[in-house]
Amino acid sequence: MRVVPAVAWRQAADLRVAIDLNAVPPVGMERIEATDAATRRDGVMCYGAIGVGGSKMKIHRRAVRRLFTANDQVLYAEAIYALGRQVLAD
Repeated sequence: MRVVPAVAWRQAADLRVAIDLNAVPPVGMERIEATDAATRRDGVMCYGAIGVGGSKMKIHRRAVRRLFTANDQVLYAEAIYALGRQVLAD
């Protein structure tokens, strides 16, 4: 199901990055392909599900590995964001 038509995100003046994580048709964000990886469209950097898949899996593996370091480990959004920044900086 298309969630965001292209006209909507083209009109968002402050939009810099758009990511559609839906890998199967129909796309969630019109004009973003599943394989897009840093594809610029109308001034917006676009990523599709496959385009971000490698980074997502690196972050996912690191998060799961961290969960196994202690039985009481909990990863909230802020911790996963920090972990993602660390993974992508490596």
